[in-house]
Amino acid sequence: MTNEMKKPLEDLVKSIIGNFGSKDKLTEEEIRSAWGLVVGEKAAKHSRPRSFKESRLIVHVDDSSWLYELATRKKYILNHLSSELKGKRLKDITFRIGDLR
Repeated sequence: MTNEMKKPLEDLVKSIIGNFGSKDKLTEEEIRSAWGLVVGEKAAKHSRPRSFKESRLIVHVDDSSWLYELATRKKYILNHLSSELKGKRLKDITFRIGDLR
């Protein structure tokens, strides 16, 4: 195989591998952007999405009052986040008091 033929094949393989499974995979940027839109600027200042595992989003909040506020809005947030993320696999949200950095 010549070098000219190897390059298109290599690009094709990288393209296929790079796109494999990416439909359901959420990036940190997608989650943070959607989070701010859904919860609003004030709540976003007091909370941060921290991890996303097995279709569950873990969100840290800075104190118990924000934990309560967001927990009472959980169903709304979950529905709107799912919509904002275009149906990607988000099934639950867990709120915890933790570091926002």
